[in-house]
Amino acid sequence: MNKLPTNYYHIYNRGAHKAKCFIDAVDYRRFLNLLYLANDTKPVRISDLNPSKIYEQKRNDTLVEIIAYCLMPNHFHILLREKTECSKTKFIQKLCTGYSMYYNKKYSHSGIIFQGSYKFKLVNTDDYFRYLIQYIHLNPFGIEEPELMKTAKLRYLQKAIKYSKKYEYSSYKDYCGVHRAQSVILTVRSDLTVTKTT
Repeated sequence: MNKLPTNYYHIYNRGAHKAKCFIDAVDYRRFLNLLYLANDTKPVRISDLNPSKIYEQKRNDTLVEIIAYCLMPNHFHILLREKTECSKTKFIQKLCTGYSMYYNKKYSHSGIIFQGSYKFKLVNTDDYFRYLIQYIHLNPFGIEEPELMKTAKLRYLQKAIKYSKKYEYSSYKDYCGVHRAQSVILTVRSDLTVTKTT
């Protein structure tokens, strides 16, 4: 069981009171845009950008390295590497503040969108790292089979993979080699061996 550096984290949060935080496709796309734009040491100014050129926007320097992600109707998962001390917190604050401002304006909502501050777990072994990549990428199967417990997804592995391959709001398609504009969200280091969910 090889040890990983102690700066890899599984970040996750859900909608307040388990409510949906993504209502339609535009909401998902906005969060994806922010996954890219908020990962920068400079401020986010998404309103000034051409929507079709979001992923062409030059960034100053990234705060974190995003390894994998998945957006679900009422929660999200991100596996990342912190580049400097506290950079994960800066990134998540920018990401969630930006999305909350958008959501509140669009839906005339007031109050919190997410359930308190983000949650995180340290990822310090290769085994846990690989497990998380699979877990995050198979999460969408829970939309089709919401009553399944986490471990039960492994019993339906082929169905879960088939469903996840079609899901637009995770990084699984990028792992499968599908070229798309949002592939630049991932900043996996070249010296990191990542096992695909196959």
